[in-house]
Amino acid sequence: MVIDFLKLSPAGQVKFLKTDQFAEMEKSQRIEFLKEIALTKTISSKCLACALKILRELKFRDQTFYNSFLRHPDSSVIMACKKALSERGVDNDFGFYPMRELLKKQNIEKKLAAVKNIISETDQSGEDLLISLLAEDNFKIRELIVRELSGRAQIDERKLLNQLPHSIWYARGAIVEILGNRQSQLLLEIIDKLIADANAEVRIKLLEALAKLNREQVKEYILRMTKDSHTRVRKEAKRIFSTI
Repeated sequence: MVIDFLKLSPAGQVKFLKTDQFAEMEKSQRIEFLKEIALTKTISSKCLACALKILRELKFRDQTFYNSFLRHPDSSVIMACKKALSERGVDNDFGFYPMRELLKKQNIEKKLAAVKNIISETDQSGEDLLISLLAEDNFKIRELIVRELSGRAQIDERKLLNQLPHSIWYARGAIVEILGNRQSQLLLEIIDKLIADANAEVRIKLLEALAKLNREQVKEYILRMTKDSHTRVRKEAKRIFSTI
């Protein structure tokens, strides 16, 4: 469907998004379709702004997603993003923000029980919420989520990657660990930033993740890390490099 959509003229694309045919699609299908075309570089600014506007109206509240368009050269796109972000505290029908706010008020035992219940979900909303909970300042909760997201047959790894720049150090470390466990090639897209991460624990997680990828792909990066400013990082990098 996306391929056919992209063959339309810019005006035709906007027109299609306003048709009854599109409006009659399942809400989840419309959201996924709009997300996909929004990330396509060939669509016009007018179509992108329209897509973002409809996503907001559908109560899609992924803050990271909207933030990625805030530097767009077209002001109509930026405005659409700002409107969506201004509503980020509203329930998005997935229970994302309300659930996270609710968890903040629970003690650790109840939080763990709640996370275990979320893990039992297999839909997209469960994935989004679990990713957001990597920011929880509790190792046991993060450990549960890392294990769950590492082992799922399929997740949107790009969401994890996009979350990295906005995350606190222990969340960054957890994200790197998940991507490493999944042997994700996405790590190589941001390898330079991760090597230069300000936190040594994140760099240790990076080394552990790189050790799970193809050695020929990563040995130059591990070699660079043998000169890290932190003794523990240098020692671990040298150990891993000696096994290549």
